[in-house]
Amino acid sequence: MRQRDRHILNMKNISKKTVRFGAVVLLSGALGLLTACTFGIGQKDSFALLTPTSSSHSSNSEHVIAHEPVNSYSLDKEGNVSVSYQNGKVKARVPLKLDTTGTTIGMSKEDTGFYISDDKTAIVYGFADGQSSPLHVLISNDMGKTWNDYEIKGAMGYDKKFIGFTTKNDGWLVSGGSAGVGRSLNHVYQTSNGGLTWNELGNPNDLYSEQLTGAGFSNKDIGFLGFRYYSDNGPNVYWTINQGQSWEKLSILLPAKYNEYQKTPLSPIFNGKEGLFPLVLHKNGNVTDTIYLISNDYGLTWNYEASHDKLDSSMTSF
Repeated sequence: MRQRDRHILNMKNISKKTVRFGAVVLLSGALGLLTACTFGIGQKDSFALLTPTSSSHSSNSEHVIAHEPVNSYSLDKEGNVSVSYQNGKVKARVPLKLDTTGTTIGMSKEDTGFYISDDKTAIVYGFADGQSSPLHVLISNDMGKTWNDYEIKGAMGYDKKFIGFTTKNDGWLVSGGSAGVGRSLNHVYQTSNGGLTWNELGNPNDLYSEQLTGAGFSNKDIGFLGFRYYSDNGPNVYWTINQGQSWEKLSILLPAKYNEYQKTPLSPIFNGKEGLFPLVLHKNGNVTDTIYLISNDYGLTWNYEASHDKLDSSMTSF
């Protein structure tokens, strides 16, 4: 999986149809998008968030965007969390300690959702049963100088958590849990006051109930939930255009050459009306790489973009 993520991080060229995503890339959970990991005894585990930082035009006028890891978080061997901004120019300690032993449910890095930008940093963590154990969201609006911890009373959250903000005040949160085949425990929340309070939206648990692999909203109304392939090859994405009042399966058209692959959607990335939606390809139990869809209308329509393809059959198992 580290090889897959480093491979994605090496992607340098995006066609002129692709926008400059200049704020943040959401990273959450074990399938977190575009993650660079380094491991070692006594060393910090560092998780880099990929953000385009510069753009230019090639000799054939194609728009080229250079990618660098700009914002990141890291864990020391005790699980203490630190955040780094602007390629390490600004660093901050987070008042949060995650479990590195795998013994505390809901408190590993895989169970924690991160959103890191210069304007807003949000971390959703904890095991939440909707009763005695609440879901927590840590918020910083000044690049880690100060933090506020908010409880979402009544919220549910187990092993999958995704969080993001479309403006400094408008944010979304999706928490999920594994409940066996044919049963799902995913919950969708939104905030309009910067994370102080959260309201639960409707969710598609009755429509589709497999492992949650990605989530994202382009604005208050339009949102997406991605699920791992199960009985078909996918991609299985459910979306709402009315703030979760109803959900339906998103129709995604791909070239016939991808029919033989299983496809797992990750979290879509939005900068205003422009969006990028990654789909991980699986074949014979192995990850072969990632392809991308693009949108120019807040995710109302998606088109396959061939210039993103970079298939590698030597990738390791997913």
